Amino acid sequence: MSRRWFHSHLNGMETQRILLDEGVEGSFLVRKSYSRKGQFVLSVRHGNKVNHIKIHNDGELFDLNGGEKFNTLTNLVEHYMTHPRVLKEQGGIPLPLLIPIGSPEPTNERWFHGQMSRKEAEYLILEKGRPGSYLVRESQSDPGNYVLTVNIDDKVAEIKIRFNGEKYDIGGGEEFLSLNDLMKYYSFNPMVDHTGSVMHLMNPVNVTRISIAGIVDRVFKLEHQKYQHYPFGGFWEEFDVLQQWETKRESTKDIGFLDENKSKNRYRNILPYDHSRIILKCCDKSLPGADYINANMIKLEPFILAEKYETRNYIVTQGCLRNTVDDFWKMIWQEDSRIIVMITKLFEKSKEKCMKYWPDLGQSCEYSKITVENLGEYAHQQDMVVRMFNISLSNYRHRRVLQYHYTGWPDHGVPSDAGSLLDLQFVVNARQFEIEAHSDVTHPLTVHCSAGVGRTGTFVVLDILIGLINRKGLDCELDIQRTTHLVRSFRPGLVQTEAQYQFIYTAINHYVQSVCSRISAEKKIEMFGREYLNIKYTDELATVVGEENVPTLNPCTAQRVLKNAISCNTYPTTDSPLVSPTLDKSNVVELLGYDPGKPNDPSQAIVTNADSCPNSPTSNVFELHSYENISSSLPSSECDIGPPPMEAPPPPPESLFYDINEII
Repeated sequence: MSRRWFHSHLNGMETQRILLDEGVEGSFLVRKSYSRKGQFVLSVRHGNKVNHIKIHNDGELFDLNGGEKFNTLTNLVEHYMTHPRVLKEQGGIPLPLLIPIGSPEPTNERWFHGQMSRKEAEYLILEKGRPGSYLVRESQSDPGNYVLTVNIDDKVAEIKIRFNGEKYDIGGGEEFLSLNDLMKYYSFNPMVDHTGSVMHLMNPVNVTRISIAGIVDRVFKLEHQKYQHYPFGGFWEEFDVLQQWETKRESTKDIGFLDENKSKNRYRNILPYDHSRIILKCCDKSLPGADYINANMIKLEPFILAEKYETRNYIVTQGCLRNTVDDFWKMIWQEDSRIIVMITKLFEKSKEKCMKYWPDLGQSCEYSKITVENLGEYAHQQDMVVRMFNISLSNYRHRRVLQYHYTGWPDHGVPSDAGSLLDLQFVVNARQFEIEAHSDVTHPLTVHCSAGVGRTGTFVVLDILIGLINRKGLDCELDIQRTTHLVRSFRPGLVQTEAQYQFIYTAINHYVQSVCSRISAEKKIEMFGREYLNIKYTDELATVVGEENVPTLNPCTAQRVLKNAISCNTYPTTDSPLVSPTLDKSNVVELLGYDPGKPNDPSQAIVTNADSCPNSPTSNVFELHSYENISSSLPSSECDIGPPPMEAPPPPPESLFYDINEII
């Protein structure tokens, strides 16, 4: 969690002014106490007044007036943010901590890592750095001051940097007006520790963890460094560290190298790790290699990215070969995967990228005793086709599986429009959430491209990070490099190129713009009422949706089909490609999971616990937090990500497209 709510040198009068002028109901900040040295004050706005609550610090633990004790100030604040009814005024009225008032960082330099534990700093300086590497972090034991961590001959040294409200120093030494000036001075004038070792500050260990509010600035800086130090700066620098980590990994790929399995690998140098590979169980054990498929299961440790955020499981695999189609469907059945995301065309530049592993529309095929029937196909948008399969095995209940086939991503490149990929991510996430919300078992999301590393890895990293934003809100922090490193521990080479790594930043930036636009639109609705300037009201339109229930539209245009159906008052006809001759209105509703001509009715929404699925697109964090300190949309980056969003995000589809009892 970000600790930007801490203000080291505000007095009571300044705090009062900031919370009343800039804050809203539930805004808060933490500051040092001027009257009690070493103590702190929690200030919370309630109505038109500010409550100041003493935080006691005995040198080891923190508490509020003798209440529960915490090891750090951060743990204390997190506890009362997640338990909004615990903190109360004297009259018993709750004082929820909703919206932190952020403080400015002491520097924008990337060697400053903000809130980081001593253990994390030591690990990072030894794992990522080399002798002479350094970073600066906030002091957890002495909030308001900082710590310089240096690698000296593969040993870690730490120096406290004191800040008195105006100047910085390292304890009796020269004073500086800024943290930048202090670091610049000691870069040219090395310090000597108590053992006589010289501490050279040569190689900054740059931060990769960023707050949502800093995503635009980070993209701008990385772009600037890329062109200023071409080709060895910016995104390349972060991506190169990932490549170096990859060479140090000790995981084996022995099974994929076996002679009996070589013909099952689309590319001889892209093989699954042994420890995470999917082992086929229903096979002839007497045949060498019968249990092998070039696929891995991604299972991240619970809460490894953020507290109370658990990611879903992913199957990442290559595009099918002629001799692996049967194995692919065995894997889908064995792992009970209900959604397949295909991010490649069958042929690209006259080369086969994936064997067609499904039957034609209205047909059925048997793949090693598993019968697959193609129930319907629908062009959801220009670059996406949705297919519905019924798969069955003797003596087992049949299952419905959806395939989302995205064709707008060139091999080794990136999509020209981040919005179209976010469309894909949204509809897949919404459908996956609905399936998981009605099931007691997990259903891994299957993702494949051609090799199963580049486009596949980029989609998985994006899905994990967007799920984190949806769950934790705009005050969370992201680490794109670390997340990529984590998923690479399950399958080598995920996120294959620097361009794909940069695209993750671009897409996250685009998504944050969409969220900010939604928040801004909701604020305007609260103030001025609802106006639909982007919808033309006609008699024909009114007959479809009713003038009083015009549906809300999304920022990434994920429901373009819905808008077309509403504006045209029609459904796809048999003249449309990829459409079954029997695809009428009822079939469209079944295939899409909602009625494109029916307004969203909140009374019919499925009520679920937001905690039941961490990636829930309906987890409405943004309605709980008004984020008054975000006054405008974030500017677009220089990357070609398409036009900025103009509409608010959509709600999830109203209901499942099939009887859920039929597939569980």
